[in-house]
Amino acid sequence: MKRIITIIASVFALIIIGLIILIKTYVTPERVREFLVPYAEQTLNRKVSIGEVNISLFKGIAVTDFAIKETDGKADFVKCRDFVLRFQLLPLLTGKIIIDELKLLSPEVLIRRDDKGKFNFEGLGKKEKAETAPAGKETPEAKGLPVSLLINNITVKDAGFTLLDGLNKLPGIKGAFSINAKVKSADGSKLFSEGGLDLTFDEIILQKRRINNIRAALAYAVNIDLGSDHLRIDKADLKLQGMPASITGDIRRFRQGPELDLAISLTKLRASDLWKELSSFTDIKGLSLSGNISADVKLKGLSGKMDTLKAEGLVSLEKAGIKFKNINTVLDGKLKFSERSIDIDIKGTTGKNTVDIKGAVADYFKNPYIKLNLYSKQLLLDELVSVEAAKVSSIPGKAWAASVEVPGEAAPLNLKLAAEGEIKIGSAVYKGIKMNDFYAKYQFKDNKLEIPKITAVAGKGKLNINSAVDLSKPGYVYNLAGSLDSLHADEVINSLFPKAKDTVFGVLSANLRLNGRGTLPESIRKNLAGDGDFSVKDGKITNAKITENLALLLGIDELRTINLKQANGTVKIKDGVARLDSVFVSDDIAMNPSGYIGLDETLDLAFDLKLSPRLSNKTVGSGIAKYIRDEEGWGIIPLKVSGTFAKPSYAVDVARAGKRAIKKELDRFIDKLLKRDADKKAPEDNSPEKKKPVEELLKGIFR
Repeated sequence: MKRIITIIASVFALIIIGLIILIKTYVTPERVREFLVPYAEQTLNRKVSIGEVNISLFKGIAVTDFAIKETDGKADFVKCRDFVLRFQLLPLLTGKIIIDELKLLSPEVLIRRDDKGKFNFEGLGKKEKAETAPAGKETPEAKGLPVSLLINNITVKDAGFTLLDGLNKLPGIKGAFSINAKVKSADGSKLFSEGGLDLTFDEIILQKRRINNIRAALAYAVNIDLGSDHLRIDKADLKLQGMPASITGDIRRFRQGPELDLAISLTKLRASDLWKELSSFTDIKGLSLSGNISADVKLKGLSGKMDTLKAEGLVSLEKAGIKFKNINTVLDGKLKFSERSIDIDIKGTTGKNTVDIKGAVADYFKNPYIKLNLYSKQLLLDELVSVEAAKVSSIPGKAWAASVEVPGEAAPLNLKLAAEGEIKIGSAVYKGIKMNDFYAKYQFKDNKLEIPKITAVAGKGKLNINSAVDLSKPGYVYNLAGSLDSLHADEVINSLFPKAKDTVFGVLSANLRLNGRGTLPESIRKNLAGDGDFSVKDGKITNAKITENLALLLGIDELRTINLKQANGTVKIKDGVARLDSVFVSDDIAMNPSGYIGLDETLDLAFDLKLSPRLSNKTVGSGIAKYIRDEEGWGIIPLKVSGTFAKPSYAVDVARAGKRAIKKELDRFIDKLLKRDADKKAPEDNSPEKKKPVEELLKGIFR
């Protein structure tokens, strides 16, 4: 028995000794170097260098200071401190080396793009055009080990990578990664690999923003056919900062224009987690997301060619909330993808407002064509629109100019998309204006937005508006035409001109045409032009500075509130100024304001204020009132208005008043003269026709 044990032990010893001799004979440092360096250089088309090669029966092969060079053959593209192969003993007896582990310790990768836009990995693996070998000579080939090779496990530990861009268009990145994977191959061309990757972006420099500690993890299983360049993804479970995603499918011709056929799945991704990560890359303050997003989408087409990509699947929004400042919107619904279009069916809720958004996006990867409609039974627009007046301190001098950055005109758009649709709202309320049956139609094409129709019913009145904006030109070019028919003036004024709230009442009708260019206040005033007309029936002006100051000037309290039977006029806008010509009539007054109103609210108006006999007796300066009364006892006072709407300033036009008084005295003198002459002449000589030449002469002098 002891002899048998001794014999067996001796046999094992002989086997071990034989293996040692085999390894020492066939797997020598020189053979490894002769195999590894030429084969790697031929495969990568780059210079490769290695340091020491150590071979141990139990520890395997260890290579130090492994490096793949840049195209210049000097700088390192990839370098690795230690490169270790651990292999099994018994397969050596059958002429095979089975590697239990391929380990890379502390490798470093530098990816760089120069100022001409060329990456340092371009040309990697591309062989130079082979030269024809002379007759009778063979092209030298890299020597190989006389054994086959199988790797069971690959470990990359403490790897570092850096991205530098000489064009400053890509973010600067510095990070680290670790890999634990397994590779199996039956014939060397078909591989199966599974394992995991842990990736950390230690630092991302995006313009002037620095982002730290972005983490990702990937668990995968793939089949690779090197002969046909086909990659089949059986599993790719990704977690980015804890957010899960799953990818399966195929990538064909992955080394030359990859063709994708992938399935992407997101299961109840929390929008708050997504925004937490996106907020590192953006400056939008006051915005937050909530709710869940789920997606199951299949993606097909050529990578890098958006016009060939197609998608199928479904994206679901479950109480997906978007909160920005005081507005909180919740979205529920689905986006259904097909190869031709995306069907949209979403319900949006903000406060008490609910909107159904329905439509489709065709050709979404190439030239998107969007058809989107919005429907709502009732909207309270005051909840949706937050208007904040810009308050700018009036600090004069160079210090103020230096501290304010003046923005430029809006840049032209160049969007490769078209859109159209309609908006229908049963009823809407905004700033007291109640509208029913609101309807709008819009179209966006060639970066021009056209709204050919906006109609609504407000009380017993109607509004009709159309407009267009050319967004393809700097500062934009726009025009608008509209009409208001029998709207309550107080609702319109209170809504559009809050400073004049509760000052103007009546039934308003108006027509307006505007065109202009610019998005800055100064350019808007300079380029805005237009014309229009208006009329007000059964109106009233009260609690306004423009009537209060008039009452103070003339000492007539009744003028603080002016009741109007009828008012109408025309407006022409040019060079930042509106030209007004109008007539206002009531039982006690009549006036014809005309002149200029600046878009900055400055006033330069003149008009004749005609007062009834009852009011004309109360006027200040009644001593001259008798000279400016007409035959029916109405007083006529010529006035000038300057200042602004907030602080109007009135003054009597003394020159015109004087002319009127002198003319009236001359009229009396002429009447007396003509009457005296009439006593001496026949009655027919005192006819109106005889008096007319004299009156025409006086008009020319005193008009």
